[in-house]
Amino acid sequence: MVKVWDSFIRGFHWGQLLLLVGCWWSAEAGEMVWHQWLAMTLLAFWLTRILWGFVGSASARFSHFVVSPAKAFAYGRALARGQAPATAGHNPLGGWMVLVLLAVVGIQLGSGLFASDEIFTEGPLSHLVSVETATWLTRLHHLNFDFIVWLGLAHLLAVILHCAKGERLVPAMFTGRKRGIDGPSQVRGSWPAWFCFLLLWGLLYWSWGSGL
Repeated sequence: MVKVWDSFIRGFHWGQLLLLVGCWWSAEAGEMVWHQWLAMTLLAFWLTRILWGFVGSASARFSHFVVSPAKAFAYGRALARGQAPATAGHNPLGGWMVLVLLAVVGIQLGSGLFASDEIFTEGPLSHLVSVETATWLTRLHHLNFDFIVWLGLAHLLAVILHCAKGERLVPAMFTGRKRGIDGPSQVRGSWPAWFCFLLLWGLLYWSWGSGL
């Protein structure tokens, strides 16, 4: 058993899932104050994950798991033949999925900052753009969430396929440890990431409360 995921990566993985579900529920229920609080927490998580992708544990860094499209395609072919090797952290296909998910969640968060229903709820930065731009970003906010749902289903299907092949991905994202991996631990202490997350959350809370 080798530890491949630090506590922040695991917390971000499950926290992002719960916060996206919470954002969906609060929007459907019309609980827009809750919707903005949950989105603000997700934004703090997302910003910290981007930073941790450059300075965090080896398995958390983008340079560790982002490969060229050609290498990702070759891995996919090997995976289809049952010849893909076990990897510490994200495999080449999973690495690209991480990038896509981060991108679409970033679009969701960014568009939400400027969105407006022109009646009850406005994003904290909607006053900085025209009504036409806010309307366009609101439409993007709704359409992009559907894309997030489809990506989430694709991610779930990939996890199921890997589990069918004997890879215990879900337990690994709880414990941070994987079997069948050679080499030392890929993990370092993640307290700087948690500190950054709390600091960003506090700054966002102050900014939103101040109306900035």
